[in-house]
Amino acid sequence: MLVLSRRADESIVIQPADGADTKMTLAELFANGPIQITLLGGTGKRVKMGINAPVQLAIRRKDD
Repeated sequence: MLVLSRRADESIVIQPADGADTKMTLAELFANGPIQITLLGGTGKRVKMGINAPVQLAIRRKDD
């Protein structure tokens, strides 16, 4: 599980991981299960979330 903290108006990006086969269908991409996001808590304007996703996906903070 990847754990990230985000504030209001901050984002995450979910995209194919580096080296992932770009010709994979959605069915193939999610054959090992869906993306699961669990809210773990928050303080003030920040929320902490845990993310489980197939290894073919990369999850990154979107920093402007």
